[in-house]
Amino acid sequence: MIREIIGAILRGIVAYTILLILARIIGRKLISRITFYDFMVGVTIGSIGARISLGSHESPFLASISAIIITILVVITDYLDIKNINFRKLVDGEPVILVSNGKLLDYNFKKVSITINKLMALLREKDIFNLDDVALAAIENDGELTVLPKPNKQPVTTGDLNIKTKYNGLMVDMIIDGKIMYSNLESTNYDEKWLRQQLKIHKISNVEDVFYAGLNAAGTLCISKKQMMHKKLLEQKIMNKL
Repeated sequence: MIREIIGAILRGIVAYTILLILARIIGRKLISRITFYDFMVGVTIGSIGARISLGSHESPFLASISAIIITILVVITDYLDIKNINFRKLVDGEPVILVSNGKLLDYNFKKVSITINKLMALLREKDIFNLDDVALAAIENDGELTVLPKPNKQPVTTGDLNIKTKYNGLMVDMIIDGKIMYSNLESTNYDEKWLRQQLKIHKISNVEDVFYAGLNAAGTLCISKKQMMHKKLLEQKIMNKL
């Protein structure tokens, strides 16, 4: 029995290592862009990995050991991915530049298994229709395309026009699903009385009728009423007209 357990552990390690290597060889691709062919390849490789891990003895006990071993290896891999930059480069790879100053770097296309047509489609999704407008385009580790337009093609910002804008900051949750967030309310130096007065200004008498209310750094309270409340008000208006 001990031999079988050791065998299951070793097979789990081998199966995980093989899957990791194959995934690295096949290349990166964003999950949302996986084709049916890619899906079938993934399922097939996964099935083969399961067969390697289980071996010829497919008992529930040995299958559980294999699952535990693979889970432990995933945790170790994630830890090393965070702590060791060389390991991270080995497993995840690095961004691959495909366009530099409007020029296609053809020698990098094979590294990410992408065609020119696919690249042009991804650029169009980012509202770029001309390669000359691209200063830099790279495929990130997750398969997403990052694009930096040339300076003369970048959108104008308020900073470019020297226009001063107010910083609204993060929204502080004040009311969620009809319940007041008292700890957040205290951090804003406001009290419940002030909050209820603000609700009355918006013609809301009951806190339970508020789906969400948040306060930004400018002191503006953004309120979203519950849809049921809108429905009741609408019904009341219809009844009054009748």
